[in-house]
Amino acid sequence: MGDLQARLALEQAEPDEAKARQGFLQGGNARADIPRLVFSFRYARDIGAFREATALWRKTDGDLMAVQRLVDELQLRHGSGPLPTAARDRYLQQLGDLDRRMQVQSQAFSQALLRMATLVRLATLMVAGLSVLAISLMAVALARRVGKDLTEHESRFRAAFYQANVGMLKLDTDGKVIEANQAMADILDYRRDVLLQMSLHDLLMDGELVIDGVGRIDWDRQLRPSELRFRRRDGSLVWGRWSGTGVHSSGGLSVFAIIEDVSQNHALAREIEHHASHDPLTGLINRREIERLLERALLQVRSDGGTHSLCYINLDHFKLVNDSFGHAAGDQMLRSFADYLVAAVRDGDWVGRLGADEFAVFLAHAGQDEAKRVLQRVIRNLGQATFPISEGSPQLSCSIGVVEVSADAPDVNWLMSAADSACYAAKQAGRNRVHCFNENRMALEERRLEAERLQGVSLAMAENRMLLYAQRIARVGDPSYLHYEVLVRMRGTDGSLHLPGQFMPAVERYGMAVALDRHVLGLLFRHLQVCPAHVRQLGLCNVNVSAQSIAEPGFLAFVCDLLERNRALASKLCFEITETAAISNLSQARAFIDAVKARGCRMALDDFGSGLSSFGYLRQLPADILKIDGAFVRDMDTDPVSHATVRAISELGRELQMEVVAEWVETAEVAGALTRLGVQGLQGYAIERPQPLERMTLTDLKPFRLVAVNGPQGAG
Repeated sequence: MGDLQARLALEQAEPDEAKARQGFLQGGNARADIPRLVFSFRYARDIGAFREATALWRKTDGDLMAVQRLVDELQLRHGSGPLPTAARDRYLQQLGDLDRRMQVQSQAFSQALLRMATLVRLATLMVAGLSVLAISLMAVALARRVGKDLTEHESRFRAAFYQANVGMLKLDTDGKVIEANQAMADILDYRRDVLLQMSLHDLLMDGELVIDGVGRIDWDRQLRPSELRFRRRDGSLVWGRWSGTGVHSSGGLSVFAIIEDVSQNHALAREIEHHASHDPLTGLINRREIERLLERALLQVRSDGGTHSLCYINLDHFKLVNDSFGHAAGDQMLRSFADYLVAAVRDGDWVGRLGADEFAVFLAHAGQDEAKRVLQRVIRNLGQATFPISEGSPQLSCSIGVVEVSADAPDVNWLMSAADSACYAAKQAGRNRVHCFNENRMALEERRLEAERLQGVSLAMAENRMLLYAQRIARVGDPSYLHYEVLVRMRGTDGSLHLPGQFMPAVERYGMAVALDRHVLGLLFRHLQVCPAHVRQLGLCNVNVSAQSIAEPGFLAFVCDLLERNRALASKLCFEITETAAISNLSQARAFIDAVKARGCRMALDDFGSGLSSFGYLRQLPADILKIDGAFVRDMDTDPVSHATVRAISELGRELQMEVVAEWVETAEVAGALTRLGVQGLQGYAIERPQPLERMTLTDLKPFRLVAVNGPQGAG
């Protein structure tokens, strides 16, 4: 009856699965089978044999109910005593009839279930077979698709491999060429079939293959992208940008490499490098390359010993050729002379052009004596050579200076300067000759020390160790007037203070004065910009400018720019140039004076009286102040000539309406004598010793007074 209740619960319009599970459990079914019974009845009862079995099950409902009624009646009558025989027989007859009918129905139900199970097994087998078939068909289709894709990919790869514009190689692990495209054959100028018989060892220049410890190609390193030198069929070199990859397959490792011809890039780089290191007119190496080669030679002799010679050659009368026959003729002369020098030197020597009509020749492993023999032959043969430049052009000749390149030479700058000096001496001696630079060991050591000092100045400027000092210039009759000259000092790395006499000779000798003047002016302007109260009190501030700076056009532009940006300071500044510098660079000095005076500055001629022609040139130099050479001032109380010179300069200044200042005023007696001669400004240790500019810029400065002096003041 439990199974019947379960079925009836599931056949309701809204199936009651909980009641059905309870019914199946009461019907004696295993608890684990109940979920499958519920699922099967709900979703499979209308399918084929299952529907037939369910119908047979429903036919037993009436008999089951009849059995239930008989059981109920017997339970009721059981309490009334024993059943009569007729009643008992009737009950037995009814139960027998019900049992026979239900036996028939049970057999039919079992057969239906058997058929249903058979169908389920057949269906399962069919589904499994169909699944296997479907999977097999899918596998076949997939294999065909993969095969087709592989074929297409291989076709595309082979097309790309053989039709690529860059070289491509397929190699085995020994470097043997397995495949090569036409582009690779074209790069190396081989037929493709010939390439297939070669290996990477044949195609690369020596040193390009990376070999491991057992003599095989180290592919881990060889496959790194790089630019390699390949060997063409004719043995010439071609640069290739190499990139490769290893591919593992059943046949082992294969290497695919792409090679792009980059020879033009390297040729362009070489051309750029050549232009950077060679003179475009003559094709010789230029000054930059000359100095680089000299540096290398100097390092070599310091390491290995030996001696070479550097020769500085200057063409005689070249300016005459340019002026008389034009620059085209001058250029032709330079080219012809360059060719002559190249042909005249020995193997291992080199020739370069320094600029204009100046050349350098390096004679390897040749001391001065050997160099002199070689160069005298050069001069002698030059006099016999003919250069078809222009009709009437002068015979070529040259002056040559020689210096030994040895371990004693301080540096390249010194070598160049020494060779230049020797060449100048050759010109002074009458031209068309060789002059050797000779200095003893002491002089060489002094040159080395000068080079060290020069390096020290450069480092001091970079590290802000150049210091500004100031020395008062007293105005006679007006002690409150603030006037001083700015001086420079150098703080050493050890903290010591260096006076200008210790480093200025090297600065001027090696052309560093312009850089130092720029540095000093920069320091001065920055200092005055932050001291407005001092600037208001300031009458005049003198600052020195070297002869090298006067001759440098860029320096004047630098000064004018400073003055334009600091117009309030211009009227407080007085630029000092020495009389010798002004006379040596008269036109440049006049241009400098005019430019700074136009912007409100004043000009002073320093060390006046030291030049032989100073009085004659004075009218061409519109200075405001004459500073008498200190050598005359220092000795004027003991030397009548010095006294007369000071008096003459003082009178000249008054005549030209220029202020006259005396330097090196060391005693009160000299100060008094100068005052009586009408000198307006006094500067020296008797007035005030130099002091840091910061101290001079204090706003509570007291008027000057004469101080006692012990000994000469020396250089400023």
